[in-house]
This record gives sequence, C-alpha cells and structure tokens, in this order.
Amino acid sequence: MSGPVVLLAGGGSGGHISPGIAIAEAIDDANPNATCLFAHSHRPIDKAMLNETGRSGFALPAQPPSLRPDKALRFMRCFRASRRMAEHRMRADGVDVVVLLGGFVAAPVAAAAGRVGVPSLLVNLDRVPGRANRWMHARASRVVSAVTTTKPFATDTLGMPIRRAATPPGDRAACRAELGLAIDTPTLLITGASQGAGTINRVLPMLATAHPELLEGWQVVHLTGQGAAGDAQARWDKAGVQAHVLAFRHDMGVLWGCADLIISRAGACSVAEIEFAGLPAIYLPYPHHRDQHQRHNASPAVAAGAACCVRDEPDPAKTCERLAAVAHGLLSRGEALNIMQNAASGRSGHHGGVAIAALARELAGIARPA
Repeated sequence: MSGPVVLLAGGGSGGHISPGIAIAEAIDDANPNATCLFAHSHRPIDKAMLNETGRSGFALPAQPPSLRPDKALRFMRCFRASRRMAEHRMRADGVDVVVLLGGFVAAPVAAAAGRVGVPSLLVNLDRVPGRANRWMHARASRVVSAVTTTKPFATDTLGMPIRRAATPPGDRAACRAELGLAIDTPTLLITGASQGAGTINRVLPMLATAHPELLEGWQVVHLTGQGAAGDAQARWDKAGVQAHVLAFRHDMGVLWGCADLIISRAGACSVAEIEFAGLPAIYLPYPHHRDQHQRHNASPAVAAGAACCVRDEPDPAKTCERLAAVAHGLLSRGEALNIMQNAASGRSGHHGGVAIAALARELAGIARPA
C-alpha cells in the first residue's frame, strides 16, 4: 500500500458501520492515497454495507460480553482470537492509525493497537457510552465524542459523521420521484433502522386499523429490516393502506429526503441522520437496553422541540394508543407539525466526519497532500 493505512474498527449494526464509512469518505477526500480498512463482525449487515460502498476489510470472531458462564467463556476466547487477528493485520497491512467506532468489535482491536504500538482514536457515538467504550477510554490515544454525553466522557464533541448515501440527494419532489411516490402527497417514513424493529412493524399497521383517520392524506413508506417486509406488507394490506414497504436500502438519503415526518427507533446513527436532514420525528426508543441509551439519544431533539418520544410498551396495543395520542396533532398537518419542522430545520446540516478524519490523520502523522 503506497499511502497511509487507516483501520476503522466496529460493527454488528449499521449504527457502527455507517459513521465509519463517513469517516473513511472524509479521509479519502483529504488524502486520496490513503487506504481505509474495516475490522467488522461476522453479521451480514456489516459485509453488505461495506460491499455496497466498495470498502474492504476483515471479519473478527468477536462476540458481545455476557454474564452467563458459557457465553462469558466464549466471549473471552473470541476476544483473544480477535486481538491476535487484529495484531497480525496491523503488522501485515502497515496500519498507521486505528479509529475505534465503539462496541464489542472495537474492544479487541483497541487491545491489539496497544500491543503493536499503533495510535488509536476512540469515537464515542452514543449519549450513554457503552461498556466497551468505557473500557477502551483509558486505552485509546485520543478520545472524542460525536454527541454530548450524559456524563463527562470526552473533551471534544465533534458531531456524528454522516455518510454521503445518508444525505438527501435532492428536494422532496426529486426524492419522491426517484422512489416512485406521489410528488405532492405528504409522506410518512417509518423505520426501525438497518435491522428493523418488530414492534414498529406491528404497531404502525395496528395504528392505521384502530385510527384510520390519522393517515388520511398521507402516503406511507415503511422500511422493515431484512426478512420482515412480507409480513408488514400483509398487515398494511389488511389495514387498507397502500404502503410502500421496503426491507432495506443502503441509500437512506433518498428516504430521508422524501419525508415530511419520521417514526423511528432512536439509535444514535438514525437520530443523527434524521437531524442532519432537518426532519421532525416521533421516536420509539428500544425499551430493553438497561441504560436506556436510545431514549437519551433522542432527548436533545425532544428538548429542542424537533421530536417527541413514545414509550414502547410490552403490549403493542398500549404502544399503539400512546403513539396515537402523540401523533394526532402531527398527522393532522396543523400548527404542531409546522412548529416541529421549524425546530428540526434549525438543527440540520452539521456532521463531524471531516473533523474526526483530521484527528485521525494528526494521530498518524499524516499530512494532507498539497
């Protein structure tokens, strides 16, 4: 490899891979001779997203930690194997700097970087840093956060990196035309992020059945996650709604660009991309994380009046009624939606990819070519 080599480590969901791709794009723009490699998980979403952008890398056998004795033993075996593999690749590929994107894939790479002597930059992506990020904090050469954290974690907060494919490629009319939608019809986008959300896939058609008046005058685009599109389509058909159901799209920008209102989970990456596009949102944070980090991810937008949150109950019927109460004023397309849209527009357009890429180059001693 003739130019500098950057290893980006993270995976297991689009929420790790997508910001990594954005950072790699910014590194490429600043130094076309640079090589960006990814250390990722064996989960299909990682490989699919990297293949779509022509990015290369290698999968590590890393697994999430667990308190169960059998899984804890597997975690330790996989951690050591992943660390050894990462050490080998760093030496073989001549890695100059490691960018740690957080999570269980990044942790053994952080350990490997320390053993090999390669500088590392930890980029925290959630408002509540996870266990892996807290463990890596003392081991990374430099720590920054993409978002303001609920407790002090990093000196610098630089903004979430947004990949090009998540940036709206045109105005609403152009994006709707690209998707084959009615250009002049208000559009509701429903998404559970890259892996989908079973609750959202069930509750939204239930909402349409219980409160058909709410979706009058709207066209619905529903991103379900792989393997769930058929069931969701059947639910919408039963509800009497002609929804445009998609399993997954890499180019989320055109979906953000088509929408007037979003209903979504509140993963850090989803929240950032929605905010970058300047869109009002109703978030249903994933309810089963002990630290409730998705609720915290959404809280700044909620406080600014750009979004609202609905608690996802174990009983989908209760979630449906909570959602109906919150969505009524927004789906009626009255003043409430206008106010939320104005607040969301004021939070749009900023991302941290360029600044994070510059820090990575600085750590590696990579100068921008003249």
